[in-house]
Amino acid sequence: MKVELYGLRLPEVRPRDDLAKMVADAASKEAGGIKDGDILVITSKVVSKAYGFLIRLDDVKPSKRALRIAGKTGGDPCFIQAVLDNSDEVLFILPFAKLVEKDVIRIERMSRNIAGAYEAIKRIPYILIVRRGGQIYSDAGLDFSNHPEGVMSVPPENMDEYAREIRRRILELTGRRIAVIITDTEMWISFGSLDFARGSSGIEVIHKGFGNLDLYGKPKFGGVDCIAHEIACASALLMGQTDEGIPAVIVRGYKYVESEESISDYQLSGNAMRLAVKEIIKSSINILGFKWLFKFFIR
Repeated sequence: MKVELYGLRLPEVRPRDDLAKMVADAASKEAGGIKDGDILVITSKVVSKAYGFLIRLDDVKPSKRALRIAGKTGGDPCFIQAVLDNSDEVLFILPFAKLVEKDVIRIERMSRNIAGAYEAIKRIPYILIVRRGGQIYSDAGLDFSNHPEGVMSVPPENMDEYAREIRRRILELTGRRIAVIITDTEMWISFGSLDFARGSSGIEVIHKGFGNLDLYGKPKFGGVDCIAHEIACASALLMGQTDEGIPAVIVRGYKYVESEESISDYQLSGNAMRLAVKEIIKSSINILGFKWLFKFFIR
């Protein structure tokens, strides 16, 4: 089996642009057009641009809470307010600058432009990890990169809905039946960042192989690959994170299961997340004893 990836360069996307048409035009130039069974992978940032989900930092008025957090973190109170405005709840604070200072995060392994890296850390020394809908975001997914100074994009609240709309529009324009995955980049402390699927339409999100028999006839504890995330990561090899200018990728040749399920079908509510953490802690104490809990916090 052969899987091909085609990076699509798009013109600068602006509010009210027909994003699906821009993708179809780019696919005609770069990938021989859109084919039945293709998977269109597209960044949430260009979706936000096309649908006008943009914030000017100067327009944001910080609340007392934002000012209090900014005073303790050294962050921009207007930015912190924008994060709070676009979050359901703050889960915890990641002290990025302190982790760099203590060599937990090794900047020299993450950047060839050390001066630029430290300048970026100065701007955002702490990161707010938040719940937004049923997903977890750093700084609510707000993104300054590849925008004019003082402008940032906000991820759409229900990306599945926008994936369905783009898929429907592609069918209308080309007559081709495809799947759509909308992605976003998130940091992964040990190894940098990864691209995750935030919205999807037309593809089975999870491979439903849990309990299938292995080569020796045993039911497997596994086989639940998150196909959408894996495709997002593969596409990120072409998209890049800085000035590559490739916000969309056509994945061709991968035999996926067509489905009307979406990413939101697998999201956890805030209550479910808290219940999961509670049960993990309870089980750990029951099995490993209270010494485990004591050592956990001491460490």
